[in-house]
Amino acid sequence: MTSPSSAGPNGPSPANGLIRGGPIVLVGLSGAGKTLVGRLLSTRLAWTHVDLDAEVERLAGRSIGNLFDEGGEAAFRALEAEATRSACIGERFVVSTGGGWMTRPELRETWPDGTRVWLRVDPACAAARLARERSIRPLLAGPDLEAALRRQLGERSSDYRLAEISVRTERLGPEEVVDAILDRMRAARRRTVPPQSQTE
Repeated sequence: MTSPSSAGPNGPSPANGLIRGGPIVLVGLSGAGKTLVGRLLSTRLAWTHVDLDAEVERLAGRSIGNLFDEGGEAAFRALEAEATRSACIGERFVVSTGGGWMTRPELRETWPDGTRVWLRVDPACAAARLARERSIRPLLAGPDLEAALRRQLGERSSDYRLAEISVRTERLGPEEVVDAILDRMRAARRRTVPPQSQTE
């Protein structure tokens, strides 16, 4: 868990006008940039960042790779649920989730006042990013990383589409993704809040 950064210069908070009062929850495929964007977004807002995969590793006392080796996917999913339910998440939090988190109804409804943001990425782009990072998740191990990601996207896209906001990330830098998230959240709020309420 990352503590909130110090407040910026005097002036309107970047959090003003956001769609809801709960946490911002980033979802999407591995390689979408959820962890990096989550850190940058939390810094921009002076909120707290929580990376659920990091919380799983903290609870397990080992890496996710080792957890899969020793207990398989079932052990990981059990700790993913524990990390989600035990995290003290409030309204000024940004949460980066694992790639399969959004497919689990019992987890994706944990913070009903939150705003879920799908970071959309083409599997080819995600595969290139993961290859550069040399960061291959256990469920993606195999000779064809792009094909594995494409299969996962096909299986998970209906769940990702439940997110309140979506942002395509392939042609954006991480800070630009943060800008796009905040722009879409403010636009969504303008569509749902009566004009008089927005000016009060």
